[in-house]
Amino acid sequence: MEASIISCQTTDNFVCSKQIFTADTSKEGRVRVCCNIYYDARWQDARPAVLVLPCFKNPHSSDAMHMLVEEGFVACTLDYCGIFEDTKTAYPSDLSFARFPDCENHLDSIETTARNTPWFVWAKIARRAISLLQEQSIVLSERIGILGFGIGAQLCWLVAGTDKRVCSMTAINGGGYRWAEHNARFLGSDIPSGDEQLAYSTGIGAETYAMFVTCPTLAIATRDSVYCDIDRIGDMLDLVKSEVKQLIISDSCDMQITRSVYSALVLWLRSHLANTTESFLPSMRFETTDGKLYVKLNSGIKADKRTLYVSYGEPSSRQRYWQSFDVRQKVGEHEYTCDIPVYDTEELIVAYATLVYPDSNMVSTKVSSIIPAKHDVSAIETSPRISKVLYDGSMGLGGFVARTDDALLDDDTLFVATGPFAIKGISAKKGNLTLCRSIQEMTSTSRTAILHVDAYSKTSGSLNVCVYTYPDLKKYTARTKLKGGEFWQKLLFESADFKSEEGRTLSSFSVVKTIEVENAGGIVFNNFLWI
Repeated sequence: MEASIISCQTTDNFVCSKQIFTADTSKEGRVRVCCNIYYDARWQDARPAVLVLPCFKNPHSSDAMHMLVEEGFVACTLDYCGIFEDTKTAYPSDLSFARFPDCENHLDSIETTARNTPWFVWAKIARRAISLLQEQSIVLSERIGILGFGIGAQLCWLVAGTDKRVCSMTAINGGGYRWAEHNARFLGSDIPSGDEQLAYSTGIGAETYAMFVTCPTLAIATRDSVYCDIDRIGDMLDLVKSEVKQLIISDSCDMQITRSVYSALVLWLRSHLANTTESFLPSMRFETTDGKLYVKLNSGIKADKRTLYVSYGEPSSRQRYWQSFDVRQKVGEHEYTCDIPVYDTEELIVAYATLVYPDSNMVSTKVSSIIPAKHDVSAIETSPRISKVLYDGSMGLGGFVARTDDALLDDDTLFVATGPFAIKGISAKKGNLTLCRSIQEMTSTSRTAILHVDAYSKTSGSLNVCVYTYPDLKKYTARTKLKGGEFWQKLLFESADFKSEEGRTLSSFSVVKTIEVENAGGIVFNNFLWI
């Protein structure tokens, strides 16, 4: 293979070897692709390797690579489309459609043939990168896995489905069915509509290549991701022809997964890439008895924690509002049950469970759905589920999640803090605070409602509060000032205070799905409510 080392740097025995290789040729020239290979300088023997296919955002994370190397894996990040800073990845003019940012306009259609799409070109590059890794003396050539984020995760399915040298596959926020983005899994159809969708799905759809994946497979999705349909990620795993399959749904948003989920990923690689270990999957199903709705959960083996997540009346998986329940009522060996409140028997209910095991492994069940009326459920919860209070200090962390610019989210980023007069509220060590609203609470909000927030900040400064409308997730921003000092500051926002990038005014809070406070580090918040 035509390859060369551009540079090699070592910091505290952590080696980063930057290499460039020829991945393909065309009529107009060669495709030259860069990669960074990480390993420990003290290693004397060959190790399993992980080929990392990054997303367009956060193309590589030093923390994530460090964790892989610390566990004894060689890690190789592949710049398949030219997103690294000072990248040397280069495409000839007739393949420029595969280079970033031009490739973003060619991801969801086939203009001529599947071969003339970024996906086909990138899959070929990734397979050449596997060949490059096999030539490295530090790599066990028969133990190479792939790990993808976002677009890279979608690409993983194509690579693993066409190259039997792949020994394990991990896809983070990439679950196929891109053509079905606006087609709700539980109320729609998984059959492509029309020749264009059919050609896309059969030609370059990850769901088609999943049927040819035979290696151990781990799928990870963030529960509020707009990049991966968590309703369909279980379907993807069902297509895989492997006895070793696992799903983890991360309590985070956007592309970011929590550090504990990534630790579970590394544990999985240790079991199924570095070694060969048997796997198990927990199961969850809805049951009805005497007009009441339950969930029956089987953890497979002893689990330290069992959490059920339930959502009501939201067919689309994008930006769902989830309620969580601890599952504690034991009804058999590793079997548990949990009551599910029903507010409207005609309303779609979706649910999944995540289990944490003694070795810190995490496993989620696939998302399931039910319409209670179709299963003779008659018991209705009479307590109100809509409140004008979105959050107060008595709720602990409430429904908030944190979002930072890092690839991995520290699990303790969110915390409960104490402000003036010993009043508690929510804060973050850094990044943004994000709160997703339920459809029911959205539609009950008055057009004249005002958002009331109490904030405590020792220092003065500016504060941006953003909202995202539904279903288009358009961003509107309001800006205010924090005075600073030992007191709670009342902040009031009308819908007219929020402006889009084009300067348009938010029409009403009743179309807002998500509220996000930017750069919330060091600020304590209490009393998010409507007045």
